[in-house]
Amino acid sequence: MPPGPLELVVRGADGRFEVRRLDSGETWLQMRPRPAPASLTEVDGAWVLTSADGKVYLRLGAEEMHLWGLIDGRATVAEIATSYFVTFGSLPVSRVSGFIQALREAGLVEVEPAGFLRRRFAHVAWLRRELTWTGAHAVAAFVWKGLSPFVSWYQSPVPLGILGMGAYAIVADQRVDATPLATRLPLLALAFVVHLVLHELGHAVAVVGFGRKVRGVAVGLRGVYVDTTDMYLGSRAQHAAVALAGPAVSLLVAAVAAVVASAVSAESVALPRAFVHVGIGVAWFTGWPFLFDNDGARALGDLTRTPHPRAATWTALRTGAVRPVHLVYLLGCVFTVLAPAVIFFLRS
Repeated sequence: MPPGPLELVVRGADGRFEVRRLDSGETWLQMRPRPAPASLTEVDGAWVLTSADGKVYLRLGAEEMHLWGLIDGRATVAEIATSYFVTFGSLPVSRVSGFIQALREAGLVEVEPAGFLRRRFAHVAWLRRELTWTGAHAVAAFVWKGLSPFVSWYQSPVPLGILGMGAYAIVADQRVDATPLATRLPLLALAFVVHLVLHELGHAVAVVGFGRKVRGVAVGLRGVYVDTTDMYLGSRAQHAAVALAGPAVSLLVAAVAAVVASAVSAESVALPRAFVHVGIGVAWFTGWPFLFDNDGARALGDLTRTPHPRAATWTALRTGAVRPVHLVYLLGCVFTVLAPAVIFFLRS
């Protein structure tokens, strides 16, 4: 007899408990669920998992207890499912994925480490809300349909050439921009919004390009991000490519803007230069994989098989189990801190 749906017991604002039945979801084979603080208590021969705030209780059987013991932030869902099969002699994938989704729904696991703001304000309900747009897949699919004939390995010199032209334009064009600050700020704000949209569109188009589904674009405390859940079914290289697609688009747009800025008159240079400055900033802070968890850090983790390089590096320093990837991360952090000072010194 197959196991029934998982029952999640949740205490509401009025202090009463209600039972929610959670259906099994899709398999995220490469997801590495990370446990959140919780306590495990034996009650009448069964185990009850309780969240740190005491608001969520999850009743665990022998199978769920085994699965919970495997969730450590390092094991993938595929590895957890394999252990389940070896132990219990069956492989109901929906059971494994359903249990992990139940834990995620209850806030007992997370796919990636929560940032400082999410941990600090986790108890504030309205800050946890996110606005989600589910029509992103159709837009990304439309863009990919137009771009796909021009995206191949032998056409890679084209974007590289654009980046080279942009770098040359920035170095060669030394005209002073006399635009007042009050005029520059709206232009910078406009450039930031455009770059943000194109950056996230880059992620979404890459997801579609690998044959996966974009489940939405969300805006909330985590910022603006594309739901790339389906990419967990792809390879590590594909996942890294999707992560780097956003910064790459920002950099390409900045390069094009730099070429335009070098070609227009001094009176018209303010707008394209705003796109240059914002684009370089967005590409740097999202594509350079250091100091915080961003697109570049996720790509580094995928390519080196190191989940969450930032957290892994600090753990390695405490335990002494330092690997080359941790040293690369640390050197990147040092470079990130020193780079602004070096650039300022060279320009002066």
